[in-house]
Amino acid sequence: IHVSGDVKEFAKTFIASGDKAKENAYLRKKFKAINESGLENFMEIMALKKDAYFSKKDSLISIVKTNYDSLIMGEGIDSVFSAMEESYFTYQSMFMDQLYPMYHSFINKIPQDSVDFPVEETKSKLKELPLDRKELLGVAPYRHLLDQRIGALAGELMKADTNLAYEKVSWIAIDSLIKDPTIKDQLKFETLKSTLEYRGPVHVEEMYSKFLAENTTPKFAEKVEKLKAKWEPISPGKTVPDFTFTDIKGDSVKLSDLKGQLVYIDIWATWCGPCIAEHPNWDKVKEEYKDKPVAFLTVSIDDTREPWEKMVKNKKMEGLQWFASNAWQSELAQFFMVNAIPRFLLLDKEGKIIDPSAERPSGNIREILDKHLDKAV
Repeated sequence: IHVSGDVKEFAKTFIASGDKAKENAYLRKKFKAINESGLENFMEIMALKKDAYFSKKDSLISIVKTNYDSLIMGEGIDSVFSAMEESYFTYQSMFMDQLYPMYHSFINKIPQDSVDFPVEETKSKLKELPLDRKELLGVAPYRHLLDQRIGALAGELMKADTNLAYEKVSWIAIDSLIKDPTIKDQLKFETLKSTLEYRGPVHVEEMYSKFLAENTTPKFAEKVEKLKAKWEPISPGKTVPDFTFTDIKGDSVKLSDLKGQLVYIDIWATWCGPCIAEHPNWDKVKEEYKDKPVAFLTVSIDDTREPWEKMVKNKKMEGLQWFASNAWQSELAQFFMVNAIPRFLLLDKEGKIIDPSAERPSGNIREILDKHLDKAV
């Protein structure tokens, strides 16, 4: 493919030529039509009552499909590409129907079970979804529906055994539903990759070993091994640099100020809902261990100090409240590869890493704290 255009007005002057030029030109028209029609404006579409929703959805899909209908009238169109695009329109409609009850109830503030919609029919269609169409893994709505099938079964399994972690249950669901090894490899890789990026190797050792033993796609094995290697500098036992922060008074503070205690760190921000949801659990654990050598340190990675200072003072958040300059680019966030929050860390009395992605206060952190407190005695 050859691309040309005026860099100052690239969106307007973009031209593609060479192999698949027609398909690429079509995709540009398709994405433009999706944006202009509002097909992906779910909040507006799904606020409508059932009949109006179906009418609006079908109308918008028809508008977007006009470009596709023109495309297949031409010659030399790649047959695989054509089949993928045809499936996009089929599964986009089905995907929106799957989401309608949840969105409609949320937008209109009514119970989901009171939404007027053929829910059982949409569930039946989801159960009939073909699960072996590996050529459609790049078709977003098909992939969303595939994830929903797996998620639904995983949810049932978790109800049957509440001790099972979602990542493990999702793999059981994948094994149960998916027979094609290529599709199975990709789905398991993506689940492992997501968990590995957020929690690190310590929490996925069993999954990691199982994946390498069963995976038949070399590129996925290479990718997870590279991901695991990135965590080596922050693996248990490694020393943490003596990062500097400022406290709520504006004074300079360092991690070394807390040596001699276990240090349980909460990396959070005022705009983060899940972070705020952990605050009551954090306060409860902190109170339980107030007479133990454990420092409970919260570190904000807000863009600026103002919202952080306001929340700390308004909520009367006590204890060690520190602020990291440069938010996501702060030394702490970069060193620990923080790509999602809340993120919890646990350091030993010497400032060495116990866990670079520790349990949340709503989890089993007490068991881990007790274990390391006993070791220190």
